[in-house]
Amino acid sequence: MADGTFESGLDSYERGDFRAAAAQFRAAIASTPSRVEPRLYLARTLSILGEQQQAADAARSAVESDLYNAEAIHMLGALLCDDQRFIEAFPWLKLAAELAPGNAQYQRDLGVLELFFGDVERARATLHKALALDSRSDSVLGTLVRMTPMDSGGKEAATLLRVAKDLEKQQSTLSPADQSQLFFALGKAHEDRKDYDKAFEAYDRANRIRRPMVPYDRKATRERFAAIARVFDADLFKRFEAPDRGAASNRPIFIMGLPRSGTSLVEQIVSAHPEAYGIGEIDVLRRVISPLRGPNGAAFPNWAQAITDADLKNIAKAYLEALPKGPDGQRRTTEKFLTNYEYIGLIHLCLPNAVIINCRRDLRDCAWSAFATPFVMEQEFSYDLEELGEYCRIYSELMAHWRAVLPRGRIMDVPYERLVADQDGWTRRILTHCGLSWAPACLDFHRSRRLVRSASMAQVRQPIYDTSIGRSKPFEPYMRPFLAALGEPWAN
Repeated sequence: MADGTFESGLDSYERGDFRAAAAQFRAAIASTPSRVEPRLYLARTLSILGEQQQAADAARSAVESDLYNAEAIHMLGALLCDDQRFIEAFPWLKLAAELAPGNAQYQRDLGVLELFFGDVERARATLHKALALDSRSDSVLGTLVRMTPMDSGGKEAATLLRVAKDLEKQQSTLSPADQSQLFFALGKAHEDRKDYDKAFEAYDRANRIRRPMVPYDRKATRERFAAIARVFDADLFKRFEAPDRGAASNRPIFIMGLPRSGTSLVEQIVSAHPEAYGIGEIDVLRRVISPLRGPNGAAFPNWAQAITDADLKNIAKAYLEALPKGPDGQRRTTEKFLTNYEYIGLIHLCLPNAVIINCRRDLRDCAWSAFATPFVMEQEFSYDLEELGEYCRIYSELMAHWRAVLPRGRIMDVPYERLVADQDGWTRRILTHCGLSWAPACLDFHRSRRLVRSASMAQVRQPIYDTSIGRSKPFEPYMRPFLAALGEPWAN
């Protein structure tokens, strides 16, 4: 009976009837509590259904059924990671990798989490284990190539280049996602070696493969940006000039900007302050705003046309309750979610004392760096140079709008190039803008062991450097579609 119930669950799982599968796996667990397999499949099924806490509970029960089952232990760690509970996940992923040292996926997942926590050299060693076990292991080659100067002439660079070239010969056997990762890695290797023609060819191929996998609606994006500027006009802000609007809290420090504009660097600097807690790229504000609807079911930004004082207070309250709190003494919290520039007007209304920092970088360098990066999260506009140019233009137009309708100084712009050239001076400016006292630790931000998940997770573990300035210059002949879509002053 128990086996039949479990088999029925497997059949439902394979058909995609996950609700039925979950019920059948629960019945199998009730019939034979000592079996691990139904608990593992229940955890997988609940995760697919989006019930992450219950999925983690099921995986934990599988571990309790068999304390040395590496699959169950790894699944628990992976599910905790999916729920962004990385500190809890780490010992489980470490144990799984120790119990099954020949499993490339377990080594890969542990290595990535070690990198998140800033243990770069340990992560490098773990990721090399994964690569040796399986050269196709998910994103491992690309991660190691991005961590390694590929022009060094050293053994590591030579090994990685050999693996990349071997995989290039086998590209027809790779999935499109793996092909894209491979060509991003080859692009970086060729760029480091200053073979810019081959680098562009590889990056372009990686992006062409990636583009169909990531939906992007250019028209909808243009219309959304235009609607934001239309709704959040000067008249709307005049309606809410009272200083007691929204919530008075100054806890949030919003750090935003285009991808590869220096946001991770700025957050690492601020979060190195003893009074600041960096939560990283968690979209707390967007999660609060997305479900909201206006009187006629209007979504953001259109519902803001009818916004009231009570709405501002309710949104502020919901946001502050959802914003993770740091340990005792860390009274300020950074939220580094790039596209929060869409919500600057709402932030100003709901949280008049919140800090807003917009990171800026030469748009050519910024765009090229984005085009050369295999993003894990979103940035769906970054896989085509023309789309990148258009997006950079409408972003710039929206930022110009915010500066025109909001009080002078409400937004602090931090130019990447100036921050790199004068780290001490700009660090002091940033801290002053945040209302934080001077802290020497902010100059040694790279020593922090806080979790970083962005594409810059390895770079921010290094002291500040200027080698990324002017990165796009060798690729200018290839950037004409970007420049044409961007418009003046770079179109010609």
